[in-house]
Amino acid sequence: MNQSYAERARAGMRDAILDAVERLVLDRGWHRTRMADVADAAGVSRQTVYQQFGNRDDLAQEYVLREVARLLGAVDSALAANRDDPFAAAAAALEAFLTGAADNIMIKGILAGDDDLLPLVTTAGLVVRQVAIDHLVAAIGVHWPALDAGDVLLFAETIVRLAISHATGPAADPQTSVRDVMRVLGPFIREVVARSAA
Repeated sequence: MNQSYAERARAGMRDAILDAVERLVLDRGWHRTRMADVADAAGVSRQTVYQQFGNRDDLAQEYVLREVARLLGAVDSALAANRDDPFAAAAAALEAFLTGAADNIMIKGILAGDDDLLPLVTTAGLVVRQVAIDHLVAAIGVHWPALDAGDVLLFAETIVRLAISHATGPAADPQTSVRDVMRVLGPFIREVVARSAA
């Protein structure tokens, strides 16, 4: 469906504001960023920022959701590239997520101690988790429709929580984390795939 000019302009304005948030997170961290700073960096009025996003917390959540969507794009590509082997697809998708997270400005800010963003991804990150879970369930359904829906949901919920934990509190490099997670989840994946083929 084609967007109207007003819808495209609004989307462009929101993107410009979120781009400004990203620059500020990189420069000073979200915890030291005010709405006025965002407005200045985006070249718009503070009122425009409030009109587009409501308040500072809503703006931060939209920024986090945009970054998660970017990371999920890499997950989609990894799943599609490994559709012949669900185990390899899960490992590749997790590695794509963790590798992307290691290079992501938002995650780097969190790891540098930006305590305002961390809860939006972890303890208060219900929206983020649910978006990621729903996205992963849908993507798995596209590539492996014969898998049991309950098993897919259990897998998605588990791996999303593990991925967020490993991204925001890494104990090792992405490859080592993937190896360790897949040692635990691998038997479950193989069992679910075998059951769907029976």
